[in-house]
Amino acid sequence: MLVLAPRIAIPVAYAGLFFGIGVYIPFFPIWLQGRGFDAGLIALTLAVPFGIRLFTMPLGGLVADRSGRPRATLVVYGLMTALAFCAVALAPGTGLMLVALAIAASFWQPSLPVLDAYAVARRAEGLIDYGRVRLWGSLAFIAGNFAGGFLLPHLPKDATVWLIVAGSLVAALAALTLEEMKLPERTVRAGFPRISLALGLAIGAAALVQASHATLYAFASINWRAAGLSDSAVGLMWSIGVIAEVALFHVGTRVTQRLGPEKLLLIGGLAGVLRFGAMGMDPPDALLPVLQLLHAATFGCTYLGTVEMVARHAPEGRGAAVQALAAWATTIAMALATLAAGPLWQAFGGHAFLLSALLAGLGAGIAGLLRVR
Repeated sequence: MLVLAPRIAIPVAYAGLFFGIGVYIPFFPIWLQGRGFDAGLIALTLAVPFGIRLFTMPLGGLVADRSGRPRATLVVYGLMTALAFCAVALAPGTGLMLVALAIAASFWQPSLPVLDAYAVARRAEGLIDYGRVRLWGSLAFIAGNFAGGFLLPHLPKDATVWLIVAGSLVAALAALTLEEMKLPERTVRAGFPRISLALGLAIGAAALVQASHATLYAFASINWRAAGLSDSAVGLMWSIGVIAEVALFHVGTRVTQRLGPEKLLLIGGLAGVLRFGAMGMDPPDALLPVLQLLHAATFGCTYLGTVEMVARHAPEGRGAAVQALAAWATTIAMALATLAAGPLWQAFGGHAFLLSALLAGLGAGIAGLLRVR
């Protein structure tokens, strides 16, 4: 079997995962709208994967730790995600499509905390720079944005889903070339890890800040199209934010060492108050690219802060399980925020972004308490 160096295989695995996400976030709601879904049903559909992951997310990292074979776990998760999205595209009705989407969610999102834990472990061995490896995921997200914006108008209507399938297959094949990591026997037998109060507060803060993106993910593309932006312009808007995120990840290791994870979480929350507060006030189109640049802080700083908190405070050999627990908390917050976004959007339109600003502010408050503590 071909085994590639971690500095090659891990970026490709991240790229496969995030290419699919780069197509899913901007264009899957539009695909749902093309199937006749209204705002409430779109919000419900997008919330279903979050709800399913409430049960599967904690198990995703635990399976990797208990099996002692994170590489094999990543391969299985990637293949199952691809198969499930095939079913999403081919489902004859809404009910079956939702079932297939729920199955996809059971395997897709748990892949990321398992890969994060694997990458952090390789960083500890001095084999990779985490920030510069992770940025390839963000670049692939941009590629997914552009693929959706420039190719989808010229492809069959279900091409949105098939591009996600392609990304999942790339992630699975890249994981297949990784060197397996054998965990200590005591770790393989262990159950759910115990977390400290500091880590619990950090996870709560990160979950709220990440959940502040729910309205953005569900309705920004639809809102921008209604304002007259083309599909390519919509893709460009998403790309601007991720380009800023890539720039952050490129220097992520140095930024994390200088600021520390607690301050990164605080910056992410405060930036969310500014970003989504402005979006809730119906800003002019010329301001949108500037607000999208804040994605480097609202998502990027929060993400780096969470990963670093887990790396510093997780019990030895339990990184995948704790990363999955952090993602699980975010899933809970994101599911609730997404469900609320549908009715709020129908009632208030773009002013629903003010809820996002509130969530980011709450996350910033907890991060501030964490710093004081």
